[in-house]
Amino acid sequence: MSEPTTIERIMDPDSVAVVGASKDKTKRGYQAIETLQGSGYGGEIYPVNPNADEIRGLEVYPAVSEIPGRVDLALIVTPARIVPSVLKDCAGTDLAGAVVIAVGFGEAGADGEALEREIVSLANEHDIRLVGPNTSGMINVHAGLNLVGADTVPEGGLGLLCQSGNMAISLFTEAATRDGVGYSHYVGVGNEADLKFHEYLPYLNDDPETDAIVLYVEGMSEGRAFLQAAR
Repeated sequence: MSEPTTIERIMDPDSVAVVGASKDKTKRGYQAIETLQGSGYGGEIYPVNPNADEIRGLEVYPAVSEIPGRVDLALIVTPARIVPSVLKDCAGTDLAGAVVIAVGFGEAGADGEALEREIVSLANEHDIRLVGPNTSGMINVHAGLNLVGADTVPEGGLGLLCQSGNMAISLFTEAATRDGVGYSHYVGVGNEADLKFHEYLPYLNDDPETDAIVLYVEGMSEGRAFLQAAR
């Protein structure tokens, strides 16, 4: 069996680190773990927080670099200013990708643009691919990988790439009212700071659970590359 590609490790990870994990039930860092456990995700879940020992029955690690097993994907739920230090910590860990939830990057003016350039540079330096930032997260419905927190996403054959979390929720809600309509994957592409729309297409094309790809696009940074990949 061949080694999975970077995109395969991101879209169908065997292990997820939740960076910014929390004991506070109102925080995304708690809710993300609760959702993963409740949605039937079968991979390893590693909460990361330097100030906690245990969350929802799981051992907590002070940093991604302290996790003993290989981590495929990190869900980073820290504030934007903390993301660079998280990526620096991940150097040499063989992390495939990180989903960066935080806002305050390229969509937030000059300072945010500079911060976005910094995290992309760090990710490139350490061979980590970024989903987002400014993303609602991602879902692999068939694998129980729900990094969004959306309830009752119907299972089916549509792969959704979307730049609006609210639009994604509307589409999930509408699909739930229609027999035979459901989703295999959802990716909130966010700012496309690193991973672009077109880079998800080959994976979804080859995915046996995906029959069609749906996109909601507000802006596309590499349109020609997308058209070539789509063709």
